[in-house]
Amino acid sequence: MVTNKKTKESVLTIIEAVETLSSIADMDFERDMAATEEHDLVVQKKEVSYRKVHWLSESDREETLGVVKETFIVVLNYLKNFYRDEYNQLTDEGTIEGIKTIMVLVGEAAKKLDKFTSLFYRTKRVKSVTQCEEYQDLQKFYQSRISHKVDEGLMGKWILGMTKKVEEEDEQPLVKLRAKVHLKTQYVFVDLETVKKDSEYELFYLRKEDGSRFFNPRLLRNMKLESDFGNYFGEKAKKDPLSDLDLWKDKCARATAIGLIRSLGTRRERFFHETARFRRGELAGLMNSAMMALLMSSHRENNLKHSPVKSCYEYFCDFQDFLWEALHSREYEKHVVYPPRSSNRMANTLIDTIHTLCRGMFIHLRGYEEMVPVVQELLKEEKIDEYMDLWEIINNEYKTMVKKIKLHPNGPLIILLNQLENSQCKYFAPLKQNNLPVPQYSLFFQDKKVSNIRMPSPTSQEFINKVYIDELFYGFLRACEKDHILRKHLLINLQDKTSWREIGRCQVLEGLSNISKLKKHVGVVTLATDTEFYHQLTPYHDDNDVRTFQQHFLDQISDEGSGYYFPEQFMKELFPNFAEQLMDGIHRIFFADKKKLTRNERLNYIEIYYFFLILKLIEIAKPDSYSLTCKDGIDIGGSLNIILYTMLHLLNDSEVSARDFDCLHYLLYIPALMNRERLMVSDRFNRAISVIRAVEELRNEFGSKNFALIVEEAFGPLYETKILHSQLVPYHS
Repeated sequence: MVTNKKTKESVLTIIEAVETLSSIADMDFERDMAATEEHDLVVQKKEVSYRKVHWLSESDREETLGVVKETFIVVLNYLKNFYRDEYNQLTDEGTIEGIKTIMVLVGEAAKKLDKFTSLFYRTKRVKSVTQCEEYQDLQKFYQSRISHKVDEGLMGKWILGMTKKVEEEDEQPLVKLRAKVHLKTQYVFVDLETVKKDSEYELFYLRKEDGSRFFNPRLLRNMKLESDFGNYFGEKAKKDPLSDLDLWKDKCARATAIGLIRSLGTRRERFFHETARFRRGELAGLMNSAMMALLMSSHRENNLKHSPVKSCYEYFCDFQDFLWEALHSREYEKHVVYPPRSSNRMANTLIDTIHTLCRGMFIHLRGYEEMVPVVQELLKEEKIDEYMDLWEIINNEYKTMVKKIKLHPNGPLIILLNQLENSQCKYFAPLKQNNLPVPQYSLFFQDKKVSNIRMPSPTSQEFINKVYIDELFYGFLRACEKDHILRKHLLINLQDKTSWREIGRCQVLEGLSNISKLKKHVGVVTLATDTEFYHQLTPYHDDNDVRTFQQHFLDQISDEGSGYYFPEQFMKELFPNFAEQLMDGIHRIFFADKKKLTRNERLNYIEIYYFFLILKLIEIAKPDSYSLTCKDGIDIGGSLNIILYTMLHLLNDSEVSARDFDCLHYLLYIPALMNRERLMVSDRFNRAISVIRAVEELRNEFGSKNFALIVEEAFGPLYETKILHSQLVPYHS
């Protein structure tokens, strides 16, 4: 039976009906009426606010009643089809649980509407939802034909088990953390729509200030139902485009292990020579286990396709666990505080090996080339017209991928359910949870090479208000001063420091700039990418006058309270001259000195400004590497990387080669697919493609060579180097 089958009586699908019932059942009118923000219920693809209770008004009464009745009809017809086609052969407990849960949702939704509304008391025929003919027909069919096969089964036990695990975790001792933020999240909970958007999944890993969770068993029930709905009713989907995801991860793990081993060079032999002589000690034992796991991960025989006892990916996870334990051992901490004497060869070898591996985890990880053929295969149906603009090619390929990934539904939701079931949602630490940094491309200008690294937030967090820097990142920074070569990383933080969800991570990252031993190896700036101004929402939605918009922009970017942060060195270089001159140059070149700008033009303006600003930040910091870091390095950082990469091509009259497209494919698709089993969120992609389109159309209007000259004349004097003419070299080439 096809899950998405539509009935003749309704335009709603069964999935939409279940989602509607779940949304109504989960509404807490009393709490939401007292909330400070509005919540919208999506009914038949129409948003109706239940905070202001618009849908209970006289004018909407009949429409709402019709939608509720239609939902009951959809469920009834679905159960009739199910009874006709599958009921007699029904043996799967999961299917029974699915049907039972749907009927529970029907009952809960009806009770909720009866309790909190007077909608049905205003009609003579219907005094209650349960008196509706459609509701009674549904209950009658269910009770007479199906209910005797329904009992307490898998889902109830699963939810009970998840609840017990959460309670057991609450009893665990608290971990000592580095940064504390005063927040109040007592009444904040994750809802199903948020889970499906995958926008705040980190809240499943975090605790509130009092140790409680941001989710409850009722949400787990709805997540489980949403995840397993197709399987419950025997849906036969087309081939899943991500069915080989485990094989891809295994290939990448092996390539990563090989890259790390090569980065050790002669240190590998020195390590084994020293540890063979002196194996005593916790740190030596942990590192010996880590090195063995790394070697096993690099062996071809352990590829998943050979059905080994343990795969390359599993061995690499073991390596990370052992390295993590080594970084948190007392012996390592002692050597960091009190560096061993040069005569202590064993201790120096251990510390050198650890720091080399930490550095390798940020700048030597492979796997890029393993994923290029995968994306090419997924996009092979998309034909590229040589006369198409770059933005059109990127946009059309994204649409193709959207169609493909629809055959892999609920990927992020399934990830969360599996991790909850396996008790893996204990803290949010992307570097520990296999969201590893990957070098993507390099900028070359004036004999300077700057590597771009895709990096999630290098922090670890168990409580929403307590955050500390991940020890792996500390190890990377400590490795930056080795072999008498000074190295530096520029971390451009794109998390929202105006949000209670991310302020803790922002503050602890910005604090790195104040640590005397590390400030010469790391620079941190924060750019706002999720504020009202960045999205041009109220009160900035009517800033059509360009001078008003520019003044607000300058006020925002120079005010730390607006979500930005620049250390003193950057402030001196940026304000006021560069910031104001860049503002005027963008207005003149890209917007032809227009006095009025539409909202979309202002959004493009902000992205173009960020492009030039990021290049200036790189020029000021003079780093060896930099990262556009959001919480997971997927959506916000990924979209800005796409803008940066394409803009450098568009402004310099350079051809976009096949390897450039491979790099763009990686930036756009691979991090999201590998880490969250989805695509980059459409809002971020659409914003990136909008600015690329605007710049490319202007380039076509002027001619590519003339456009490059105009850009150089307008913006070249703002830079001391030729960074605007950087050569882009993808990492895999």
